[in-house]
Amino acid sequence: MISKTKILLFFCICLNGRLLSQDINHLRSQREKSKSEILKTEELLKKTQENTKNEFQNLKLINRNISLRNGIIKGISNEINLLNEKIAKNASTIDTLEKQIVDLKIDYGNVIYKSYLNKSAYHRSQYIFAASDFNQAFKRLKYMQQYSRFRKGQAEKIELKREELREINRKQEEDKLNRKALLLDEQSEMAELNNDRKDQEIYLGKLNKQEKKIKRELEAQRATFNKLEREISKLIAAGTGSETSSSGMKMTPEEKIISHEFSQNKGRLPWPVARGVISMGHGRQNATGLKNVEIENLGIYIVTDDNASVQSVFDGKVSSILSLAGGNMAVLVKHGEYFSVYVNITAVKVKVGDTIKIKQEIGRASHDGKDGNPEFNFQIWKGKENLDPENWLAK
Repeated sequence: MISKTKILLFFCICLNGRLLSQDINHLRSQREKSKSEILKTEELLKKTQENTKNEFQNLKLINRNISLRNGIIKGISNEINLLNEKIAKNASTIDTLEKQIVDLKIDYGNVIYKSYLNKSAYHRSQYIFAASDFNQAFKRLKYMQQYSRFRKGQAEKIELKREELREINRKQEEDKLNRKALLLDEQSEMAELNNDRKDQEIYLGKLNKQEKKIKRELEAQRATFNKLEREISKLIAAGTGSETSSSGMKMTPEEKIISHEFSQNKGRLPWPVARGVISMGHGRQNATGLKNVEIENLGIYIVTDDNASVQSVFDGKVSSILSLAGGNMAVLVKHGEYFSVYVNITAVKVKVGDTIKIKQEIGRASHDGKDGNPEFNFQIWKGKENLDPENWLAK
């Protein structure tokens, strides 16, 4: 009879193996997403490199690729470690199964030997008829039947253990092949990373000579962001509802419902464009490799295709449309106490006061009067609190 300790141990091994497989599948899923984004980035880079001279956009795209490749390499390393752990655990399980099969074979051999000693029908009949009474004879008959079933059961146990061992060995070989493929993939990604770093150095060499020009562009960006912050403060102050949000903003009951629904969709909001890549993430940062150039990004920069439609990420109301330098626009959409903001938009399709639906077109991503792919800035605010949009968009 199998002890409770063995059952618990077997359960723990199975559970641990399942968790390891889930972790590996998650890493693989993340790697595929990163590779897909790299392919999009390289497509946009190739187009820009062939037709334009926007080195700063190219540098941002290359920096994004480097970041993604570093993430892929780290993910591959983690997956290899998990596979090594899985292989080690399977090796231990294989050793245990082989010992169990040996023990079962010894037990089965003893059973067969005893059966051989009592193999003739005469011996079996003699054993039954030698009983002192009918009850004893019946018990001896039942014992012999049980003994026969036990012998058959031992043979089945051995075959089941062998099948289990064959399956574990198959998985072990599969994991070893996956590990080998991952090591090759890691080498390939390292080679691509080195190529990206060489391209990065080329653009840095050009851009470090344009430090003053880049700083002027960043000052203009900061002025735009300041204008947006002031506009959001005005919209918050203009709230007239009877409900007060956690950010201190007055809302109507309907706006409170929309606000709650918006918050419940964190990590699931659709992208504002059908196809695009993040060229620069959220927050204060140094422009990688550029000396004395610091950027404070209140949103994320998204590079997209020519004439790309920019769409609302959620149901809401157009609260404000601001004119920016160069003829571009910024559109602010209110979702209760939340705002989604679309900066550097052209051909705007909405007007202030419009109630709009999720994925409704707002306008087109602008070239911003420069060479390069269209690029716009996407922001999310909760009242006056600036949030990282990347955490809100669907992965």
